[in-house]
Amino acid sequence: MRSKTALALSPSSAVHGTIPVGEIVTVLAPGQTRLPQRRVRSGMTTVERLVAVLGSLVARETVVAELTFTKALEARSAATLRAMTCDLESYALFASALPGTGLPASAERLVQWIDHLECAGQRPSTIARKLATLATVHGLLGLTSATSSPLVRDTLNGMRRRQGKPQRQAAGLRLGQAIGDAPVKGFTLAALLEACGSDLPGLRDSALLSLGYDAGLRVSELLAASVETLEVQDNGSGLLDIARSKTDQEGQGACAWVSPETMRRIAAWRDAATIQSGPLFRRIGVRRRKGQAPRRALAIGDLAPNAPVDRERMAAIPARQASVTYAVGESALTVAAVWAIVRKRALAAADMGLVDLMGQDLKVALAALSTHSLRVGLTQDLFADGADAGPIAQALRWSSVGTALRYGRRLTPASNVAARMLGKRRS
Repeated sequence: MRSKTALALSPSSAVHGTIPVGEIVTVLAPGQTRLPQRRVRSGMTTVERLVAVLGSLVARETVVAELTFTKALEARSAATLRAMTCDLESYALFASALPGTGLPASAERLVQWIDHLECAGQRPSTIARKLATLATVHGLLGLTSATSSPLVRDTLNGMRRRQGKPQRQAAGLRLGQAIGDAPVKGFTLAALLEACGSDLPGLRDSALLSLGYDAGLRVSELLAASVETLEVQDNGSGLLDIARSKTDQEGQGACAWVSPETMRRIAAWRDAATIQSGPLFRRIGVRRRKGQAPRRALAIGDLAPNAPVDRERMAAIPARQASVTYAVGESALTVAAVWAIVRKRALAAADMGLVDLMGQDLKVALAALSTHSLRVGLTQDLFADGADAGPIAQALRWSSVGTALRYGRRLTPASNVAARMLGKRRS
């Protein structure tokens, strides 16, 4: 597959001693060149890390049924195994400073760990997840777990009462247009899309953000989107097949509707990147070369006194057009890359004055964004439009209506039955 090259020139023509402001843009198609490999923190896989940390926590004579352990790992997603490994490594670091083996963990030791995590500033939801990981690991090893003991339960409840804070949720990237009566504040999808620009990374990022919002995708679902899973409809809209998700580990599948605008953005990105098959959203390697003005050949009189005469260095230098080469990768983006895209485009929107945020308000708004913000934003817009929690949970593949209500808790009061009745009679 050939690369694409285009010459972008400034409105004014070049004059003697200057070069055009524009640049030559070259796009190398997927497979045409290899992108630099990312550095890996550890040479161990997630499963190897999990096995290693388990080995450091149990007594040497502990026997683990290999078949049980293998099948248990196969039943869990890669993201779940990564989270379990990180949680277990956190506990192993704590247990290494105490006498005795780390597993099985007594109720007293678990209470110590909870207090340790609370002092470190971790939230109750995070601590509860880490305890759930320990309960799972005890089961894998065939050990009795104390995580559900009254002492541990009371410790968790006491911590929740002391902190008294709701679980922090990602800020929603709402569409930005007027939907219902709720005003849209802060970062919006419209602002981030405008900040993407029209270069190759901008085309990719606008397509990624637009699809993530339209289909309410989790980041894992977004990264799994491919040319083969997106079908164009006669009216210009699209249907995205979601083969597997967090709440569909068995792979029964789901389908999400995609707007014509998003389909146009995806088509523009695919055409520019010459993507014919495989993952939709990929890495882009960027190599820039500065432009250079022409220089005439130097004469002897141009040299400083006693300077050596170097005919090669004194030769004329032709003008060189600025250039940029984009190399499109073959593999899908990572979760970290998607988060970097959201943050980069949010910062660009703030710099361009597309959002009314400055100083501390800007820092807080940036910190609240995540890869989940597109999904949360669609949920909030649906509530603002008057939709009920049940259909919203079904459309966005939430595991429960309660989850959808949590993300829309500040919008649901304005659209529930009480608000509709009182709005008619007490306006």
